[in-house]
Amino acid sequence: MNKILISFLLPVFALSMMNCGEKPSPQGQAVKGGKVVCILFNEKRFKTEVVKKVSQALAEKGYTVASDRPKYANIYSSEDYAAVVYMTEFWMWHTPRHAISYYNKNNKAGNIIIVVTSGANVVIKKPFDAITSASRVKDVDRVSEKILNRLGKILGK
Repeated sequence: MNKILISFLLPVFALSMMNCGEKPSPQGQAVKGGKVVCILFNEKRFKTEVVKKVSQALAEKGYTVASDRPKYANIYSSEDYAAVVYMTEFWMWHTPRHAISYYNKNNKAGNIIIVVTSGANVVIKKPFDAITSASRVKDVDRVSEKILNRLGKILGK
């Protein structure tokens, strides 16, 4: 019995010492404030290009962009930022539940912009008015502009 326990715990201990486990969330390291826009997205070509364009435009207006993955959304409260852009994918004919959960958890704050990518012409108006688009490189400028327009309304241009 002890040999089995040791043979199980030894590799777990070794991996933890080598930092091979999941990286800790940046909870204490996140930049916050009234001149910071938080963008939560998974790094895929389309979203990365959109985030790059939006970040450049915001930097020109004096804003800083903090970004992370949506799986860490629970540590990013909308009240800590000028605005939050939450980018996700459409899930088998329904709005992603984690996006709805984030929106509700933050009391349906007016500074949250939800962007949902999908393969079809999807329109999402409830529970939030999402920006929707297929993940095509040719749509990067259009989606970036939509995000910037909404950010302009939130941030006061």
